[in-house]
Amino acid sequence: MLKQGFLLYLIDVNNTINMIHPNSIKNIDLFIEDFSKELEKGLPGTLAQQKMAPSIRNYCPNENDPDLTRDSSVLILFYQKGEDLYFPLMKRSLGNHRHSGQISLPGGKFELSDKDLIDTAIRETEEEMGLLGNKIHIIGPITGLYIPISNFQVQPIVAYYDGVPQFKADSFEVNQIIETNIEELFKVDNKHEETLHKDKFEIRTPYYDVKGHKLWGATAMIISELEELLKRASLIK
Repeated sequence: MLKQGFLLYLIDVNNTINMIHPNSIKNIDLFIEDFSKELEKGLPGTLAQQKMAPSIRNYCPNENDPDLTRDSSVLILFYQKGEDLYFPLMKRSLGNHRHSGQISLPGGKFELSDKDLIDTAIRETEEEMGLLGNKIHIIGPITGLYIPISNFQVQPIVAYYDGVPQFKADSFEVNQIIETNIEELFKVDNKHEETLHKDKFEIRTPYYDVKGHKLWGATAMIISELEELLKRASLIK
């Protein structure tokens, strides 16, 4: 590792030189610059997602039927608060729906009034978290994920927020907004696995511990690719 000016030159196992700003995980502007450069190198894809996949997905179709699948998108929204960087997760409301009480990213299904899936992700984040859409700046998409149980094709969108978000949770859809510290989330001690028994299946379920909440399933798979990107860029350890 060599210092030159205000950049760090990191040589990885493939002898590729990665140039990052020192400690950019503490500065949103430098972080976005370094992360955006990493996206340009290509995505880790499904192999990264599979690291946090429940074992039951081995018995489910991996590809969707374009004629039946419903399109949707979710938003990974970076922001700075004090000296740390965060993104918001939410605990779904406890009503009678399939994802009741689960931890998820803001987002939802594509509506005909949406221009595209980016528009969907921004609209849903405005509705669910009370944020201002004109303060959301898009960085780019990462790998999409098919969810067999709901027949949704989910497109994750990465963005950042201009300033510190003033959250106002939608009382019907959202039970709690969880401000998630990026460095804390990806510490080794916050990654676990448990075994569930459902409908005669024994399901191995990896999960992230987020302030005492279990982040698992499709959302954990999406976040797993984010973790891989951040580590590949040497933005986290």
